[in-house]
Amino acid sequence: MSKSKFKVLIAEDDRDARKLCRDFLENLNFDVYEASNGTDALGTIEKEEISMVLLDWVMPGIEGIEVCRRIRDLDINRYIYIIMVTGKSEKKDIIEGLQVGADDYVVKPFSFQELKVRIMSGERILKLEKRLREAHEKLYELSAYDSLTGVFNRSSILDKFSQELERGQRIGHEVSVIFADIDDFKSINDKFGHLIGDEVLKEVADIMSENCRNYDFVGRYGGEEFVIIVPGLKSDCACSVAERMRKAVCESPIHVANMEIPVTLSLGVASSKESYDSKEIIDLADKALYEAKKSGKNSTVKSKR
Repeated sequence: MSKSKFKVLIAEDDRDARKLCRDFLENLNFDVYEASNGTDALGTIEKEEISMVLLDWVMPGIEGIEVCRRIRDLDINRYIYIIMVTGKSEKKDIIEGLQVGADDYVVKPFSFQELKVRIMSGERILKLEKRLREAHEKLYELSAYDSLTGVFNRSSILDKFSQELERGQRIGHEVSVIFADIDDFKSINDKFGHLIGDEVLKEVADIMSENCRNYDFVGRYGGEEFVIIVPGLKSDCACSVAERMRKAVCESPIHVANMEIPVTLSLGVASSKESYDSKEIIDLADKALYEAKKSGKNSTVKSKR
């Protein structure tokens, strides 16, 4: 986290004190925001990605101790470092501030050198938190996505399907699933090699993703087979999505290593109209896919149940 993007909020009702702190922090190249009361402080935190708050205990309206408590109750994906700034110096006051979520405590009057040391300490903690969050996000990507195609892996796409089925059942919306299989993929591997086959898989995954809505989910089920979850669509509309994918793939040869490789898809469609059991719907879509293969490939078949 660079200092140019490090946002500090000064929540202090004394205008002169706010100005002194603002000048000091801006000289350290921090982005500085101000609030003269607790209500404005909370509003600023909700609108801006504030990383640190210098929070006065005694303010009009909502006092600093309550602001601190509410900050800790916010549903946000980042940590906010809170330094309580107050004239209260009793041990019980310090304990109370720390118990409601303050990270540090500065007693008025204080020197700006002391404040700088405490801010630098907070910044180190925030940088560590950012690195840990980025590492966690990276681990999630590695665990949730197929390393070759970049779409969801089998486990993740099935989890998404279960989640969407639960949501659909709750709000009364159908959820459809599309099974898509690259026709004669073994022949592509045999003729051009597995490296070219991998490129074909990546290109097909990209084409399918481009022909979905933003809130659909594409996953690799295994080998050359893909699953597409289309929430809120009945099977007839899901068939239209499947047909759009099929045409997008078959009408444009895959360009790999200065070669044009014609590729077609067979697709099967089923929806929660038949059942809200995920395994049963997947089985129906798989059977519809089998019918598409059996009927000559390069086609879309809807479950006939």
